[in-house]
Amino acid sequence: MKKEDILIFTDLDGSLLNHNNFEFEEIKSFILKCLDNGVRIIPNSSKTKTEIEHFFYQLGKELPYILENGAAVHNLNLLNSNFKLKDNSLILSRSISEILEVFNTTVPKEFRKRCNFIKDMTKDEQMQSLGLNEKYLPLALKRDYSIPLIFDGSPSTKNKFSLFLKSLGLKLHEGGRVFNICDDCSKGFAMQSVVEKLKTQFLANPYTIVVGDSPNDISMLEQSNQPCVIPLPNRDNLIDLKIKNIIRAKQCAPKGWEEIVKFSLKKININLAG
Repeated sequence: MKKEDILIFTDLDGSLLNHNNFEFEEIKSFILKCLDNGVRIIPNSSKTKTEIEHFFYQLGKELPYILENGAAVHNLNLLNSNFKLKDNSLILSRSISEILEVFNTTVPKEFRKRCNFIKDMTKDEQMQSLGLNEKYLPLALKRDYSIPLIFDGSPSTKNKFSLFLKSLGLKLHEGGRVFNICDDCSKGFAMQSVVEKLKTQFLANPYTIVVGDSPNDISMLEQSNQPCVIPLPNRDNLIDLKIKNIIRAKQCAPKGWEEIVKFSLKKININLAG
């Protein structure tokens, strides 16, 4: 297997980035080493465009990426310069205004009253809910395709709400801190869209390593050649997940990301030079 055939689709918060402070400096050199060796890394996150672009600024490199729980794929030219797509992007979701219109005109009051939208909170409440400081909060609020919220209801009520949204062609995604109402897309569908385009347009045969930590990562973990789970520092996560070949890091992010990627590459006899 060639290093160029390997695609690492990775969640960011709690998987590659520290769950509490979103730092990754201690593994930055390893990430760059992977990239310099031809291994492609594709962030697949619930984060916004501006948040992911800030991550690239910190990394010092731009990458192909998937944002807002599979709503869109950007920078596909960095995966293959011959991609023939407008703006080097795939848009897989309706806009946030269209999603809000469906929600406001169709969802019953019994569910709406339990939805505490992040956009309607005070700044202090927003920072507490998202775990962000005042500097990074505006980046997280610039959403194009998803509506973050705290759901105030029992697991049973949450499941009923999720089923109702599904009947409208919407999804309730559960992340590491908050829920998001999104169009009928997912991290897994977006990942497969990228993989299929590589196969059909370039006769490529990608080998996918997926790294995640939360329920909204399950769809991409299920479709990967090598699914990897990063533990969270404050609770058990994805412990009941039954996926073939799944491996679990011993350490939390960011060191757990380096640990599990090294292990996954070693399994397929990939050694990184440098």
